[in-house]
Amino acid sequence: MLSRFLPIKCKAYGMTDTGRARKHNEDNIRLNPDNTLFILADGMGGHQAGEIASKMAADIVENALTNQSKSSNSSMSDVEFPEVTEITAAIEETNLKINQANTDRGLREGKGMGTTIVGCWYLPEKKMSVIFNVGDSRAYSYYKQELTQISTDHSLLQLWKDKCFEGDKPAANVLTKALGPYPEVAPDVSLYPAKKGEKFLLCSDGLTTMVSDEKVLDLLIKYERSPEKIPQQLVIEANLAGGEDNISVILIEFR
Repeated sequence: MLSRFLPIKCKAYGMTDTGRARKHNEDNIRLNPDNTLFILADGMGGHQAGEIASKMAADIVENALTNQSKSSNSSMSDVEFPEVTEITAAIEETNLKINQANTDRGLREGKGMGTTIVGCWYLPEKKMSVIFNVGDSRAYSYYKQELTQISTDHSLLQLWKDKCFEGDKPAANVLTKALGPYPEVAPDVSLYPAKKGEKFLLCSDGLTTMVSDEKVLDLLIKYERSPEKIPQQLVIEANLAGGEDNISVILIEFR
């Protein structure tokens, strides 16, 4: 019975790779173990500076949440999970700054640089994780050798699936939400209880378009006792499949 009161710790491993087809890497990842905050951003725009957008997103969200976690917020003292509000505000602020950068370059709405974002902010004292995302970079849970997607893609393909495959299948890379193209965005933010032995996988679509969920699961099972090897193995697998996009992976282990 004592084990249920022991703290659940987490450790994370990450890797980002240019892939085999792109000339430069527009992805950015952040591993902040001191604040148990992990962020992955997949920039879009090519010559429109997608790598700048993804770096802005990772930097702004990390700085905002790190500062919030180190200071008390009296206006939220009666809220059980003020972190949800903090994350939402940080992502909205990020979106506005990237959008303003596009506007300053004379680009109209819907044009210019942008980025997806997916992340996990683990709250050790509450034994809860906050998962957040905009776009089609994904979060998965791996537990007892089962893999479950816990984020929802913001894409036309996902809408097509939600509508029971009505009409022609859309391209996989057309997003319905991203940070930057428009002045407003609504992120998905969800709470998940921490479980010992569970792993969260954060990844860009450079992995998921190249490697099936079944193959990802096979690799997670194979390297279950060596989690530090998993990001590299997933990147290798994506490159073996063609490496058509930048590939970024973060694995978070709860123990």
